[in-house]
Parts: sequence; C-alpha cells; structure tokens
Amino acid sequence: MKVNFTGRHVEVTEALRTFAEERLSKMTSYLDDIIDVHVIMSVEKHRHMGEVCVKTRHSEFVASAETDDMYASLSQALEKLETQAHKHAGKRQASIKNCVRETVSVPEE
Repeated sequence: MKVNFTGRHVEVTEALRTFAEERLSKMTSYLDDIIDVHVIMSVEKHRHMGEVCVKTRHSEFVASAETDDMYASLSQALEKLETQAHKHAGKRQASIKNCVRETVSVPEE
C-alpha cells in the first residue's frame, strides 16, 4: 500500500502522517487489495479540510470532511471511508452468496 500526502497551504507534519497511517492500517482487514492511498489536507482561513482517496483493485473510495481542526477533519473523512468500505464488503459478500445459492439450487425439470 502506497500512501501519498499532499498539503495545500499547510505543512504535513510527521504527527499527521502517523495519525492517518494508523487509521488506514485498520482498513486493510476488510480491504485487502489496497493499491494506492492519497491523503489531501488543505487550510483556507479557519477551515481545515481533509480528503482521502483509496484505490483498490476493483473500486475507488473518496471521502472528505471539513472542520476547525485538521485531526478532526481527517478522522471524520476516514470514518466515512470506513463506512463506504464496510458497505462495499457487505455487497461483495452478498453477491458471492447469491451466486453460490443460484448454482446450488438448479431447478429440476
């Protein structure tokens, strides 16, 4: 997993990097095929915006949040991303189960 950090009008500190990387490492349990992650942090006046883009083999997830604190923005964006990933994993498992059911229950004629 390759993680890129971009700071727009803000310096990306080591503490911000470790915070984001720790939260992203938890996502590998249900998204095992993560190829690339791009974390974008920007500041405009008092607005701190965090955006996280995760690219996997099958799909791409994007989440962003805006608060008065950069850590809170990254935390909210990563929570949104986890929600998207959980939903995607559930859909994938449901489709696999449906395919198995359809192949097992072949109607007899």
